Amino acid sequence: MCSFLIVSTIAEDISWNNTKILLLATIIFGLLHFSFEIRHFIHRPMSYISSPWNWFAQKIFSFLIILSILILAFAHSFHLLLRPTTKYSYNQPSSTNDSNNPWNLVPTYDIVSSNGTIEGSSVIEAPSNNTNLFSTFGTSILAVYFMLTGDTNAVSSWGLTTNWALSIFLVLFSFFTTIYLLNLFIGLLSMAIVETNNEESFLQLRGEILSEIELFWMLPYQRRKTNWFPNILYLFYLLFD
Repeated sequence: MCSFLIVSTIAEDISWNNTKILLLATIIFGLLHFSFEIRHFIHRPMSYISSPWNWFAQKIFSFLIILSILILAFAHSFHLLLRPTTKYSYNQPSSTNDSNNPWNLVPTYDIVSSNGTIEGSSVIEAPSNNTNLFSTFGTSILAVYFMLTGDTNAVSSWGLTTNWALSIFLVLFSFFTTIYLLNLFIGLLSMAIVETNNEESFLQLRGEILSEIELFWMLPYQRRKTNWFPNILYLFYLLFD
């Protein structure tokens, strides 16, 4: 991580040879850690998948599935409501009655003369791929996810007073996801943290980390050291404390 941060932050202040060394170190360390995860998964795949430390809490996994289903459902609904119904090109202006056409969503600037009157000519801003994110289902999912975080720029091109269906969808989406589900998610996550924040969970996690170090990080000759791993272990502290 430090190697990547150095390269991405001050790449112009270091030589190309040092940049290559840091990038190579980033790749090597990344592959090394990834190999340990693969070995851990091969050793006990079901235990690895079901581990609460890999899924950060098993109790909220079903909630995440429900949230994902709702995001897909709203993304599909917004896509059906706001997708363009006529053909268009970003390079060729088109004038149609389709209110979802990107050329009809971009701002229009009128030219005002020196005496304060509006002239007949106007300037239209050229649309881009981000003008209507609901034109495809894939970008619609991204737009709905951004709306989940409070970013409503994806629907700022439509007038809410004239498009009642869009207003209703936004009210339903904000209530069921932003207000209800996200607060429920915070509550479930807090409960999961409180339940696992105890000495038993700490000792269990410490034992799992120690076993992973012994199995996947140590070399065979290290595991054969008798002063590290004696034949007899005394565990009376955990049993009688």
